[in-house]
Amino acid sequence: MAPRPGLAMVFALLAAMCCELAVSAAAPSAASDAAAAAPCAACHGEHGEGMAAAHVPRLAGQAADYLQKQLDNYTDGSRDSPTMTNFAKALSEPQRAKLAVRYAAMSAAYLPEATPLSAQALARGHQLANQGDETKRVQACNGCHGPDGMGVPRAAPYMAGQSAEYLAGALKAFQGTRKNDAGQLMRSVAQRLDDADIAAVTGYFASLGASAWIIDKGQPLATPLP
Repeated sequence: MAPRPGLAMVFALLAAMCCELAVSAAAPSAASDAAAAAPCAACHGEHGEGMAAAHVPRLAGQAADYLQKQLDNYTDGSRDSPTMTNFAKALSEPQRAKLAVRYAAMSAAYLPEATPLSAQALARGHQLANQGDETKRVQACNGCHGPDGMGVPRAAPYMAGQSAEYLAGALKAFQGTRKNDAGQLMRSVAQRLDDADIAAVTGYFASLGASAWIIDKGQPLATPLP
């Protein structure tokens, strides 16, 4: 039985009201997301390119699950940073997830290092990255972070193209108070590296530049990111 004309008009009005409510709810949400992203861009760059001089990492193309984990860890206190903790705690869980996806989808040009490594240091960095050092019981970085440090989705972040300053700071943090690595994998490696090793391996990964798949929005062409 077809609805009576009066009921049909009521249904139409209800449908129109629902649409208006959905649009009005979406607009504040979009504005809120944009406001949440503004502080990120101030340090990490409009395109997620990072700021090497300030030890701020590039985020463009980094795996979304990794980025969200770091924001969650800043929020729950399992990773400490006076700056990042304040920003992360101001975000809701959906905002943290959206920001992670936003930066994972970005592309950013590679910024070459201002001070290249010596040939000797570059060779040592290559060794640590690709072979490790049995005498120090240090496994190869690429065993977890993928060939040429390109990263492994759901497992390890990319390092190719990150600034040496940021990578060195991260390793030294794992030597100290940072403890948000699964199974203490990073802590066990970092504790066995001296300053010369840290400078060599971080400079090596910085010298590689961002690989083609990182520049192409952080994913191999045939394998979508989570």
